[in-house]
Amino acid sequence: MEGFRHSMPISVRFRDVDAMGHVNNAVFFTYLETARVEYVRQVVHRSQPFKLAGVGLILAQISCQFKKPIFYGQTVEVGTRVLEMRNSSFVVEQCIETDSQVAALAEGVMVYYDYPAGKSVRIPDEVRLRVTSFEANVEVR
Repeated sequence: MEGFRHSMPISVRFRDVDAMGHVNNAVFFTYLETARVEYVRQVVHRSQPFKLAGVGLILAQISCQFKKPIFYGQTVEVGTRVLEMRNSSFVVEQCIETDSQVAALAEGVMVYYDYPAGKSVRIPDEVRLRVTSFEANVEVR
């Protein structure tokens, strides 16, 4: 997947398809979430387990442009990359492709969040280093 160092295949399941015969728009967000979580697991946290309480990443915003339908039996490839790293958040871009054609483009904001305190916190330096080392062109603010 061109321009994305991290990508993952996802098989379209029968349950993903709506009455119109194509993947329902809401399911696109599930594909995006699956790939985003895998990116966080592999790049951001690496071998560290996800925390169920305390400080962790939350999705604060997401938007999606739907470009072409996806159908049962196809395999999609979902690319994920960090475009920008701010004080307490990442701007993440994602692309869903099928048959080497763009089916959807998405952009979201993930925030480091302290659940007990109820507020965002600065991205740890070790995480900044992991992401900037993995991504070639991350804008750091």
